Formats: sequence, C-alpha cells, structure tokens
Amino acid sequence: MKKTANRLTPERPSSHEVTISQVNPLQHHNLILEMNSYRAEPLQRELKQLRILLLVPTVASDKMPNVRLFKDHLRHLVKEVLAIKFQHNLEEYLAHFQPDLILALGSETLFPEENLPALKASNVPKAVWMADAACLTPTERNLALLFDYIFTQNIANLIYYQGLWGKHSSYLPYAADTDLYYPRRVENCYQSDVLILGDFQIDSMLYTLAYSDLFQGLKVMIAGRGWEPPRNFIDITHSKEMSSYYNGAKIVINCTGSVQQIMEVTACGVFQLVEDHPHLHNYRIAEEDLIRFQNFKELSDSFKHYFSHSEERRIFASRALKELKYNHSYIQQGKLLLRKIFKEP
Repeated sequence: MKKTANRLTPERPSSHEVTISQVNPLQHHNLILEMNSYRAEPLQRELKQLRILLLVPTVASDKMPNVRLFKDHLRHLVKEVLAIKFQHNLEEYLAHFQPDLILALGSETLFPEENLPALKASNVPKAVWMADAACLTPTERNLALLFDYIFTQNIANLIYYQGLWGKHSSYLPYAADTDLYYPRRVENCYQSDVLILGDFQIDSMLYTLAYSDLFQGLKVMIAGRGWEPPRNFIDITHSKEMSSYYNGAKIVINCTGSVQQIMEVTACGVFQLVEDHPHLHNYRIAEEDLIRFQNFKELSDSFKHYFSHSEERRIFASRALKELKYNHSYIQQGKLLLRKIFKEP
C-alpha cells in the first residue's frame, strides 16, 4: 500500500473557513477580483511552447473532471501534455519530461509521501485544480499547502486559501463532461414535467415550492439532500443516470448554486430556471441565456409562463447550449487557468 503524506498544519488558523452565507452577497463579485489580484505577475511564456505534467489520482471520482477530455482539449493550447498517476515516480518524470507546469487534478487523495521531496524541490510552477465544491476537507487543506496556484470550485473557499502565505487562488469551475452530458432522446421512465435540483430545508423556497399548487397534476422528480417528498414527487437523488433525467425533463428548476451542475444541464440542451447565487455572477452563460429567480413569486411566474411556451424554452436552451460549447468548454477553462499563471509575450 502506498503511504500518504502526514497531515500538515496550515499557516493560518482555521478561522479563515467560511460558508457562502457568511459573506455579504453583494460583495461576491468583487471577492473574485480581490482574491485573484493577490498574486505575482504571470510568468512570461508562450502557451504553445508549454510542456505540462498532469498529475491524476489513481482512482478517479465523480467529483473530478473528465481527465481524457481535459487532456485532449489542453493539447490544443500547449506544446505537450503528459498525464501520470499520483503514485508514479515524480522525480523521474520531472527529470525526463522537464515540464513548464505541474498541474494536479482533483482533491480527494493525499499526495504520496515518497513523491513529496521531488514536488517540493522542483522550481516549476505547481497548480492544483481542486474538486472542492462542498466544504473543505483535511485532504484539501493539505494539498493546498503543496501548490503555488489553487483553483477552486467554491467561492467561499477562496478566503481560506488566501490565508495561506504565498498562494495564488482563483475560482474556476470544471466544464461539463460532454461524454456524459449531451442532448438525446430518453425512455419514458426518465421523463418528467419538472425536475427540481437542490437541498430541501424547512422554511426555504424549495419548501414553499413543494407544498404549493404550482405542480398540480404534473410529474415531478427531485434530486437533493433532505427531501421528504410530498404528494407523488419521485426522488432520484442517488441515481447514477442524471444525464438521462436531465434530458427527460421539460423544465429543470436548479437551486444548487453549482455552476458545474448548471453547465451539465445546459449541455443536455434542456431549459432551466436557476436560483440566483453568487457563484453565477462571474459567468456570462448565467447572465444571458438562463432565466434566473430570487424568490418564490419570480419562480412561480416564470414557471407558469415557460411551461406553456415550449418554443421559448427551446430557444433559450439552444442559445445556452451554443454559449456553453463555444465559451465554457474545457479548452476555454484550460485557457483561463493557464492565463492565471502565464502571460504570453
């Protein structure tokens, strides 16, 4: 069995941990800019001349990006990409490949102890693209200490990462995995009038929605934590076939606050109503081609209108899919990541 690194102590206390609710929503857009501005000038380098060593966990989880897809798209941007597993002999690969950037994907596995000396001794810029959409774990805190550049899935985590001396942190969601999420016809068992995405809490908007008459006579499916389905709602929270359920829905009501999940629904060419969230403020796809709501009345009014206007739903979904394809693919996200580290002369 491979040994993993001992737990490290962060250079700032854990009081830097915050949840998204602890930050003033009006400040979130500025927060992204402020956190990104705390960094040295990007290194001067032509992207097309870069050699990137991609570090991938031995076992991929469903929280990680599609490694093959990301690697293939990255090859359009740089000279060469070599992907190796965390446990491979890092010192040997650094000596032979001589990369310009070490980029680790995912954050659920500790870096092997035997590879720590080579990683720490290398003068090559080191970056990690975290799979930290939920709260920070001890493993993610440990990994963050090993890398110069940290890319997070969660705006709230920026405050913690910024508390680590000398680290450069940015909010950068994964792109949709288009090997899994794409438009297609599905069987009747996956079809619904409404698919609700989000965690259920008493006195929340989803609670009001669930016990309203808005869905009278409709087939409703739900996916999220804490649901005690009223009436005849169908719970698909633990399904491994979410792409099929997305494709089978006439309307998706998305209350997750997850840019990645919004992109996944969009990649299926499905119309969705999206609850406003600070994560969306820096993404044009959420501004231009998605219908957003902030309260139950806005949701109710939008749902009634668009449920009876299928052509408008189709137009919005098609525009969002086109925007996703050209501006939010892995090639675009990869370019954003590289430009946080390198500046072309």
